Amino acid sequence: MNKKKISEKLLSFEKKGIPLVILGLPNAGKTTFVNRVLTGKFTSPKPTMGVQLEQYKLFDLKVNIFDLGGQEVFRKTIWENYIKLAYGIIFIIDSSDRQSLLEAKKEFWKSIKLKDKGDEFLILFLCNKADLENSMNLEEIINIVEIYNLATIPNASFQFFKTSMQTGENFDSVLYWLQNQLSKLVQKRKVTPESFLLADRDGLPILSISKKKLSDRISLYSGFLSAIQSFAKKTFNESNTIQFIMSKKHKFILRSSRSHILGLVIKADESHEEARRVLDIITDLTDKDDSNYDVIEKFTLSVLNLDPEKCVIEYGYRNK
Repeated sequence: MNKKKISEKLLSFEKKGIPLVILGLPNAGKTTFVNRVLTGKFTSPKPTMGVQLEQYKLFDLKVNIFDLGGQEVFRKTIWENYIKLAYGIIFIIDSSDRQSLLEAKKEFWKSIKLKDKGDEFLILFLCNKADLENSMNLEEIINIVEIYNLATIPNASFQFFKTSMQTGENFDSVLYWLQNQLSKLVQKRKVTPESFLLADRDGLPILSISKKKLSDRISLYSGFLSAIQSFAKKTFNESNTIQFIMSKKHKFILRSSRSHILGLVIKADESHEEARRVLDIITDLTDKDDSNYDVIEKFTLSVLNLDPEKCVIEYGYRNK
């Protein structure tokens, strides 16, 4: 496979941006915020039904913005999964709608409690529609929503602004804060994999890449975790799942796809959410080119930032 084709494959890595979720009640200005980020202009969009994904380059960072519908049915059904996997929450309220503030407060704190207590994440609270005459002042909103309690969450970086998507008030400050905090977060969440495993759906190993001689143990893991996947599918009708096992020193992250099982060993204090994102990136390729393991090997080494000269690379029952 030539270098051009491999570099083309690497483009799929770039498409996997840092995930952020935009939350809030209906008509708070969530989609208006997203559109202003994308175009720099004020728009009056229709309410979001379900979820809308937009990709955006925030200075030097690629960001995936998940704009989630604010209607009650979506808050009960789709919010939780997106919140758990997001690196940051942008919660937007209509500061001119005093009647909805308590409901917004309830949904805000419910969302915060869904975040993992281990990995660091961002919280950006925007009090929108500051240009309206009946807009509440920031101090009043802070006291009612009890935003000061965010200081008790050790793994959260947070900020709040009064904004107007119509006039652009504080919009540049919002983007600057996001870029600055996301840059720090990405550095903290980087994973330095000890080992990578690719197996078929029956758990038979195809490819393993290890910094250390962990290959034999990884092969055993693949069969064991394949059995877990099979059990989950037969009992709960679940597939394409991600699971992990943790020891004192390591985490073993498992990702099953349509045709493969992928495993990643990282240090115990590293971000399993970032490991999940990395495995999602590699899974996209393995499901498309499930027989070209030469390309998969090179792509995986690039994504994981591993030096092949410092790794043990082994092949299982299917080779290049």
